[in-house]
Amino acid sequence: MALNKILLVDDSEPFNYLSKAVLADNKVTCVINEALNGQEALDYLEREETCPDVILLDLNMPVMDGFDFLEEYAKREKCHAHTKIFVLTSSNRAEDKDRAVKNKFVMGYFDKPLSYFHIKEIQTFFEE
Repeated sequence: MALNKILLVDDSEPFNYLSKAVLADNKVTCVINEALNGQEALDYLEREETCPDVILLDLNMPVMDGFDFLEEYAKREKCHAHTKIFVLTSSNRAEDKDRAVKNKFVMGYFDKPLSYFHIKEIQTFFEE
C-alpha cells in the first residue's frame, strides 16, 4: 500500500506550510490537501471520491476541534478502512494525549512540528 494522499487538518497556515516543506524535504511525493478545522475536514471527506491515506490532525482549532472531528468521523464509515489518523499538535496536556491515543482511529500522537522521525513512523503503516 502506497502513501498517495495526505490531509492536513490545522488552523495554522504556517504549520501547514512547514509540514508540506518537511514532507517534501523527506521525499514524500503525494497529494497534500488542507483543512483549517475539523468541519472543513469532514466536508472534504464527504465530497472527495477517494479517502486520504493519512490525516494529520491538530487538536486545538476553531469551529470544530480535533476531538469533535474524531467524534463525527466515527459516525461516518466512508474512510474507516483506509485512512490512518495521526495527531500532530502543540498541546502539551497529558489528558489530551491520553484521550487522543485511546481513540481507535488514532494511530500516533506527535508534537509539532512534523519531523523526519514522525514521517518514518507514518511510513511504517504503508510499507509493502
